[in-house]
Amino acid sequence: MSRMLAIAVAVGALCVTGCSGGPESTIAPAAQGSPGAPADARASLEAQLGFPPKPDAQTAQAYLADLRAIDPALVAGDPESLVNRGRDQCRDLKARPEKEWAKVAGQRFSTPQAPQGVGEATATRIIQVVRTRLCPTF
Repeated sequence: MSRMLAIAVAVGALCVTGCSGGPESTIAPAAQGSPGAPADARASLEAQLGFPPKPDAQTAQAYLADLRAIDPALVAGDPESLVNRGRDQCRDLKARPEKEWAKVAGQRFSTPQAPQGVGEATATRIIQVVRTRLCPTF
């Protein structure tokens, strides 16, 4: 399941069980209007769903450089999207059996030359980069 879909399902479930139908807000007064509150809540929810934290800029650049070393075509897309794919892969490392990791990574990461996804050897190398850069404790 993609990160965005997992978050949407969790938010929907929370709303079904915890959203009031009345005019009063259920958000803590200190969090209302707080510019950091939505991002903090999202990060907390992502962590609960099994995603690693968003990497800092230096880590993200190292991750992208490692992908480029595997195949420059891997980094042809949006850098933020590539980081999110890696974070999605991290979640799969926790949620799926190891024998499925390369298949899922192969489908998740594509290039213009391989629009349906990369092969198993490349996917295995991508998993090593993902684990090293984005989720070393997974």
